[in-house]
Amino acid sequence: MTIRNLAWMLVLAVLPVCLPLPLEAAPLDQAYDRAKATFAQRSPLPLDEAVLDAPWVAVPFDQAPFTYTFEEIAANWSRFMRGLQLPFPSPEYLQSRYQRFPALFRDLRYQDDDWEQHSRNVLEVWQAFFRGDLRHARDLGNRYGGYARVPAMVSQIIYATYLAPTQTQKQQLLQQSINDMAWFGENAPVLPGDELLEDDYCMVRLGFGYAVARLAEDESVPAMLQRNYGPMVINAATEMLGVEPQHPLALSLYAAFEANVLRRVGKAAGRLTFEADSRDATELFETSVNKVPDLAIVRYEYANSLLYTFRDEQAQQAIAQLMLAAQLPAEYSMEWLDRAYARKRLKEVQAWVDSGMSFARFDRKRRKFMNRADRNLYAVNQAPFLVN
Repeated sequence: MTIRNLAWMLVLAVLPVCLPLPLEAAPLDQAYDRAKATFAQRSPLPLDEAVLDAPWVAVPFDQAPFTYTFEEIAANWSRFMRGLQLPFPSPEYLQSRYQRFPALFRDLRYQDDDWEQHSRNVLEVWQAFFRGDLRHARDLGNRYGGYARVPAMVSQIIYATYLAPTQTQKQQLLQQSINDMAWFGENAPVLPGDELLEDDYCMVRLGFGYAVARLAEDESVPAMLQRNYGPMVINAATEMLGVEPQHPLALSLYAAFEANVLRRVGKAAGRLTFEADSRDATELFETSVNKVPDLAIVRYEYANSLLYTFRDEQAQQAIAQLMLAAQLPAEYSMEWLDRAYARKRLKEVQAWVDSGMSFARFDRKRRKFMNRADRNLYAVNQAPFLVN
């Protein structure tokens, strides 16, 4: 039996639960139940405390250029957040949110009405994240609680993706982040149509969808189906685009996950299960790139999606996107790490093209090596996977 036939059998066996049906709007008094449904995960990875408590690797760059004062962060917030589009944690913002979501207020280490100090606490965590103190940002944000957990979760997701040395640690940290994001979403249940909280709505779903997509991207087809990764990512991206149709990272999240489906099960099965469309590998990414042309993550995801969808015939276009990503400036830690991965991926893709091997064979060899060696091939401080 071929891998493609096996994929078809798995697809047909679980088709009723894999279609990405968008959730319908519900009354605000059903917000808690709706939030739980939105973040439901089937068969999550069991957590291993020994793996989660392992030491973190330090970032491989000089942190001085990315060390900003609170005033500099406030002045540059819209620039820093041009992709993520997360709301600025001002005193007024936090006061309105903690009054709206008392569960998050009760989560605070310091439960008082000093909103200025609460704002400084959240900014302190963002400050650590921007300069690249990712473990400190994660721990400090969890200690402060409330909205300080947002940069803490972002820090852990970014560390897991780009610095965790093993695939096992990457997956464990991402699963823990998914659990944390689900907790946050359940305790701050925002619905579409609540215009004052649209930023929060997109913020939580972006983090959740991105973490799940990173967890799913190199999983086996059976695991992707068993754990319901497809609907989790597609629903999160679809809901975000329903609220903010031009959100650049929602567009790229949606298109990149569709491309990953096509990569693993082929165009026919991908279209049947997730309505995955190969045109999204170009059209949605072109929209996203036009909105944020200087974000390395969008360009390297565009390159990967071209390879996953069109394979060998789009190799040069993918290389062109990676070359653009590799030379972009970085204004804080995540952008540096995004760019570093683009440079690493560029070496991998160039070596593959020079080898004359088909992309499908190269991709299988890469995944087999990752699983056999338990290596996180996204880790920017490790050697690229090169074929002869």
